[in-house]
Amino acid sequence: MGVNDDLSIYDFTVGKSEWYGWTIPQSHYDAFVENSVRVEELPAGFRLFKLTKGEAPADPKYGITPWWSSVMPFKEDHEGALGRFEQARLNKIDMSAMVRYMSAVPIDWNALDNYIEITLKVQAAGFWGKYSPQKKWSDPRKRDLGVEMSRGRPAPSARSMGIKDAVLPNELGALEAWQFYIPGLQEEHISRQQRIISAHDMVALREYFFG
Repeated sequence: MGVNDDLSIYDFTVGKSEWYGWTIPQSHYDAFVENSVRVEELPAGFRLFKLTKGEAPADPKYGITPWWSSVMPFKEDHEGALGRFEQARLNKIDMSAMVRYMSAVPIDWNALDNYIEITLKVQAAGFWGKYSPQKKWSDPRKRDLGVEMSRGRPAPSARSMGIKDAVLPNELGALEAWQFYIPGLQEEHISRQQRIISAHDMVALREYFFG
């Protein structure tokens, strides 16, 4: 048995799925470009990553976060994690800032401090689609220049690579990027192997990706 066996695009609706038991909130549904979503089946051994605050632990009620990207290039995503790293390096910003821009994650949603990588232990089906553009601050009342500067600041070691503080545009996700949404993931479905690296530390990330 895998995760979401027999998943269909008709399951991509707001509300609770009677068949699978998980719920898709309206905000999660709206995080995709309309009509861009389709179902993809991923084999056991497939590597996924995300940037997030903390270590993305399993929630006692909801399980593992459903939001992931492919470590290796996959279908329309010609970059994968290594490509995102190279994009960041060429733009002289850290990976946290690059992913925030490409993945359209407002500053007040998530700090995107850590690179987290997992491997599927079983096959899993999920929804695959384009990120919907977002404003830099989803709630204008939460704008804080100090927070914005700190979240766009690379680790001191990254400055040896020419990495600078990021200045993000007001609209994030203007370039096409793709994401997985895999509801129903539980801890027993994945292997973590302690792959947690600061997304601001380009030196550590380079060592991890390229040895």
